Amino acid sequence: MSRVKLIFRPEEFPGDPDETTREELAAFFDHLFPAGQGEHEPHSGYATLAHSPATAYAISKCADHIVRRMGWTQRRDLREIAVQTLNLHFKCDFSFHAHLPLAEVSGITPQQQAAIPYWRTSDLFDEEQKLVIEFTQAVVSGDVPEELFAQVAARYGEAGAIECTVAIGWWSLWAMLLNTTRPAFRTERSQPLPKDSMDLTKFEKA
Repeated sequence: MSRVKLIFRPEEFPGDPDETTREELAAFFDHLFPAGQGEHEPHSGYATLAHSPATAYAISKCADHIVRRMGWTQRRDLREIAVQTLNLHFKCDFSFHAHLPLAEVSGITPQQQAAIPYWRTSDLFDEEQKLVIEFTQAVVSGDVPEELFAQVAARYGEAGAIECTVAIGWWSLWAMLLNTTRPAFRTERSQPLPKDSMDLTKFEKA
């Protein structure tokens, strides 16, 4: 059972919110689901963040760039390898299970996802995928060797290395939030936003 009430619609906000809170809730949900998209509900992460609607709105605006426009994350296969690597590090079962089908759509097989802890000796990953796993593990550990950062920068450029680090930090935020609030995992409450879902179904490996 979740440690906090999940807010999937503005009217589910607890208590009697003041006018400012109601406006912030409306802005947040309108941003997630613009008019004309039909009836939708956010995933459990956003339903948790909705307790602080101004924060939720700001984070959803960041997501617009990080998920859909930031250069490094547009390689969905590498993105999902990084996400599943950090989910394993943080022991975030909710996020790991939520990303299983997303990773598979992105070209990362269930066998690869299961083999992430054994990436050094596994023949399921290519050189680039192993670099992403190693870098992700280093970032979440708080200790990134200079040589490893240089390898990432050599492959993606300094801007790409920074973007990769931001992506790791971004999905780590979700893992930590979900670990703290403990929502029960339900498939229908773990889906990406409609625009993100459409993007994933169009994925083609570069």
